[in-house]
Amino acid sequence: MFVWTRYFLKSLSSAVIVALLATGIIYFSMFMFSRKKHHKAMLSLKEKEDAENMFLSLATSDNAIDFLEKLAQKKHKQIEKKENYITITYPENDAKTILYFHSSFNGLDIASFMEIYKKIKHENATKVVICCKQIADKQLSSFVLNFKEKYLLFDQYETFRRLYKFYDCFPEMTHCYSKEKRMVFKDFVAYSFNKKRTKSYLFSSFVLILSGLFVRASLYYCIIASILVVFAIISQFNPYFNTKSDSEVL
Repeated sequence: MFVWTRYFLKSLSSAVIVALLATGIIYFSMFMFSRKKHHKAMLSLKEKEDAENMFLSLATSDNAIDFLEKLAQKKHKQIEKKENYITITYPENDAKTILYFHSSFNGLDIASFMEIYKKIKHENATKVVICCKQIADKQLSSFVLNFKEKYLLFDQYETFRRLYKFYDCFPEMTHCYSKEKRMVFKDFVAYSFNKKRTKSYLFSSFVLILSGLFVRASLYYCIIASILVVFAIISQFNPYFNTKSDSEVL
């Protein structure tokens, strides 16, 4: 902000005052906005690789339900293992949670969800957690709201973060994808705008801003410094690549 005010205002003191006021307004607005937002946690590339390999291992295993039972036993006692899922009963309020592993590599869509629903509807559960490779239908999240049960739909990465990592219980990786996997554009963006990059962007911007104290900044430096600040803001507050605190799922 100071770079821009220094560019348009010849007086150094006026530029500093205007920049401070504008920065304060922007910071306050961002602070109020961030209080209302929850940020989706971003897994490291190694964790993403592990999540993919763990899904592959469970999907090709005959003991996936045994692992779900082991995970649930970390905190619960009244567990019942079924053919495709486990149930967790809470004696204090008679509530019931179903943990279902959907092993299809095509992901979870409305049609496959309805097949699962028909298998579990007789359980009269209050919450159903479905773990799958990916959410294949964007309409599914709104579709599940038509049912009385509370549905949590986890792709392989959310399953890793919200279950395996949170409860510190990981399936054995008996199968692994080939490691000759190129970084896709999404991974590049995730790396570039992760919260860890914030300080680097701010430092680079600060160097350009500091130079404005001695030399009247050119339009080029104003633009570059502003872009770096925008990158820092995106890295710090974006809802896709930063970590939030997790709550219990089961």
